Amino acid sequence: MITLEQCENTKHDAKIAFQWRNDARTIESSEVRRPKSWDSFWLEFSECYFDALCPVFVKDGGSFAGFIRFDAAGEGTLEIVINIAPEFRGMGIGTEALALVKNYARDNGFSRLAADIRATNKASLAAFRKAGYAVEGTRTQIIQRTKEKCSIVRVFCLL
Repeated sequence: MITLEQCENTKHDAKIAFQWRNDARTIESSEVRRPKSWDSFWLEFSECYFDALCPVFVKDGGSFAGFIRFDAAGEGTLEIVINIAPEFRGMGIGTEALALVKNYARDNGFSRLAADIRATNKASLAAFRKAGYAVEGTRTQIIQRTKEKCSIVRVFCLL
């Protein structure tokens, strides 16, 4: 059974998310396609990840299977970033977690979820669609740190 568990602003919880953030497939799907250092990740995690809504771990039974963080995007919109642990990918866990997040966000006063996904990240796009998210649009974006030009698909879900 898939459940969500609130994350704590501790190094222990950050280290769980950090190991998945630096997985090769995660890096390939990330906005900035570079691994993060622990110091940089810890600073971002502790200073930024708890602003809009407490991030959550995705759990499959008693096992940590993923991590979801949120950013406020104004007008009742919450941006979502999801990362499923490598050993749990391809099992439908991401889709289930994205569906569960709808209640979590609504219960905390948000009316809309949104995510920006690289157009090449077919697995993530499929998971969001299966969870009831719709495509809002596509844009070309230049990643400032790397000067890379990429196609971004914006998906959303009304709560």
